[in-house]
Order: sequence, then C-alpha cells, then structure tokens
Amino acid sequence: MELNILVVGVGGQGALTTAHLIARAAMKAGMKVLVAETHGMAQRGGSVEVHVRIGDIMSPLIPDCGADIVLALEPSEALRYSKYLNKNSTIILNSRKIVPPSVTVGIARYPSIEEIIESLRKITNRIHVVNASEIAEKAGDIVAANVVIVGMMLSILDLPFSLEHVEEVIKETIVNPELNLRALKIGYNFRSAQPFGE
Repeated sequence: MELNILVVGVGGQGALTTAHLIARAAMKAGMKVLVAETHGMAQRGGSVEVHVRIGDIMSPLIPDCGADIVLALEPSEALRYSKYLNKNSTIILNSRKIVPPSVTVGIARYPSIEEIIESLRKITNRIHVVNASEIAEKAGDIVAANVVIVGMMLSILDLPFSLEHVEEVIKETIVNPELNLRALKIGYNFRSAQPFGE
C-alpha cells in the first residue's frame, strides 16, 4: 500500500500543520509515514510544499507525477506544483487567493480561478474547489481553512485513517482544539464540493 499526499500553500496558511495532522493520524492507524518539507521564505507569503508519504516507501519525496492527493491551500500553488499530478490525482483546492507582491506592483498577473482549473484539468478531472477560508471564518477563524480541507479529504476519499484519528491528533497537538475540531467536522460534512465542470 502506498499513498502520496502533497500539501501546498504559502507561509502562514498551515501547510506544515496540515501535513503533520495527516501523518500523525496515519501513524495512529498503524501506517508507516515519511514527511518532507521544502519551502521558500519562512515568513508569510513564501511558497510551501510538504510531502506526506504513507505505506511501503523509502524516499520522503513524492516523485514527479506521483501525487495521489494534492491539498492546495492557495489556488495558484496547485499550478506551481502541477508536475506532481497525474490523471488519477485528486485535488482539493481552496479558492481564496493570496495575491503576491509581484502582482500587486504590476510585475506579474494572477490567473483567474477558471484559468487555474482549466490548466489543471489538462492533467486530471478530479478537482474539488471550495472556499475553505470562508467556511473556516464561519467556524470561528480563517486560520482553520487547512483543517476544513482535511475534513473534506476524509469525506471525499477512501483513506487508511479516519476522522476519529484526526480528531485525536487535534486534541493532542493543537493549541485551540475546539476551533479545529469544529472546522474539521464542517469540512467533513460539506457536500457541495463537486468536481469542477462535471
């Protein structure tokens, strides 16, 4: 058994926390797990990618075209790391964009969500788009958007660990477990995130 999950976003969105929630939940389910992070500037706004590999694997890094699941906490980051996608990859994409300074000052252009989805669909049709940030705000704090996406992943996909495993990890490791447990459940129960364009 092998499962490769790539978490991408920008600094401050909780990509590392997301990956560690998944990794610890998988370990609670008795799975072997390797985690590797690579990121740019440590401050908010720098690109972050975290590899979570579950099962009978030796290397901590997902090979190109090897991601089974991509959790994109920021939409353009899904494009940045599209080399890891294949036709069977599932993407859960937060539609709330974070505009980089290069766009703000007019050096670069930020693509529309439609353009991002169109590009990703050239590789895979398994794309779920949701404004997880908006849902997290309703749960109590936008910072829990990453946990909303984990909840959605648990609901949409057949995984070797359960909602209960993630809840245990949140209770054991997160500073504000009540908010994050609420965000996890809301994400898990969110039913309108259908594959884009289907």
